[in-house]
Amino acid sequence: MAEAAKKMVVSDEVAIQISGMNKWYGEFHVLREVDLTVYKGERIVICGPSGSGKSTLIRCINRLEEHQKGQIIVDGIELTNDLK
Repeated sequence: MAEAAKKMVVSDEVAIQISGMNKWYGEFHVLREVDLTVYKGERIVICGPSGSGKSTLIRCINRLEEHQKGQIIVDGIELTNDLK
């Protein structure tokens, strides 16, 4: 196994912090009260069945979609619903 794959260096610094995030499409509640903390250098897997909101979660973090409730902070910057 490659040396880089053997050891993951994880910082105490938070890279992504999600608190109480909710997302709706009309009446359909796609994401409910999502809480997530990812530290710098940490690798995570987001898995679940089809339609469980995996892509929607990633799209909200990347600001391709807006969330309606809760807080998303990336590298210390809170992401608002202003997608511009």
